Amino acid sequence: MSVLAAVAPAPAWAAARVDGDPPALPKVSSGCVGPSNVVAGGPSWAFRRVGPADVWPLTKGAGMTVAVLDSGISPGGGGLAGAVETGMDVVGGGRGDVDCYGRGTALAALIAARPAENTLFVGVAPESRVLPVKIVDGKGRIPPSAMAKGVTAATNADVDVILIGVGSPAPDAALRQAVHRAVARDIVVVAAVSDEKPKDNRPVPPWYPASDPDVLAVGGIAESGVPTETTTRESGLDLLAPGDRAFSVGPSGTGNYLVGGPAVAAAHVAAAAALVRAYHPELGQAEVRRRLAGTAAGAGALDVYAAVADEATPVRDVAARAAPRIVVPRGAPIPPQKTIAAAVAAGTVLAAAAAALTVSTVRRGRRRRWRP
Repeated sequence: MSVLAAVAPAPAWAAARVDGDPPALPKVSSGCVGPSNVVAGGPSWAFRRVGPADVWPLTKGAGMTVAVLDSGISPGGGGLAGAVETGMDVVGGGRGDVDCYGRGTALAALIAARPAENTLFVGVAPESRVLPVKIVDGKGRIPPSAMAKGVTAATNADVDVILIGVGSPAPDAALRQAVHRAVARDIVVVAAVSDEKPKDNRPVPPWYPASDPDVLAVGGIAESGVPTETTTRESGLDLLAPGDRAFSVGPSGTGNYLVGGPAVAAAHVAAAAALVRAYHPELGQAEVRRRLAGTAAGAGALDVYAAVADEATPVRDVAARAAPRIVVPRGAPIPPQKTIAAAVAAGTVLAAAAAALTVSTVRRGRRRRWRP
């Protein structure tokens, strides 16, 4: 059994602010990832592309909890104070709110980081909470049974969304049963597709749980709009989201790190699922998945505003027109999604939101797992 060293609290000094990309999140073979000494001078292209501020007048994800199955989550990461639950370590035992490797913290911050001093970084659903479920051992590896145990632990914690940024090409029965139990408990399960590259013109084996038809499978797109992974229909790809050059935080400090990969794309979608569930608590997990997929822009790119606020299209219609699982075209850019920031600023959405919130008060209370 390995015990990860505790991460020091964030330093009082502020890191240097720069325009452009911060350093990449480092990989460590011993010890823990330290704080970044760079603060990004503005939001990343990934944050601008997701456009969560468009729906913040309607919801910021309050009352929602997203389980992050990874290396743990440190509340010392910039903006995560007050957002992180104690969680659990299903490999070594004990708490989940310690993270030496930084990956789990970075994914959690993309979801739930609050506005904080000395940084402009903020998460997509900044009033949601994150539950750390550590599935990584002291050497940075994921034991064979850890994913199944992690999904089970998150399900028992009664979360609203589960984020799984990894997968297995050869899942065992325990993992499949754990995923099916989570879905049966009305939890939205979001998983990344494989980040492996094709070799010798052979297709990449699909990852599970992303390939499960009851799981929302997510791949990445770059700033150019080109998908960052090549997938087959067997991969189960449902949705694309920014998965390259996103800004996040490390386990301590206010500085930023650069992160990427399909797990980052899946974190953006998990946050979007929290926003949808917060604003539409009457929807079951299958309806949330269909709404996110059915309102996607272009060739399957996440459109947060449409998923949350498009009341003109009833959920049943969205479910009916949800496209079958997509295959990423090689080199084909995804058109940029629309933005309604100007309309929000003008107050038109705010007025509609006030009326909608009043009408839906009773409707929201009907959801079985609603939290006051």
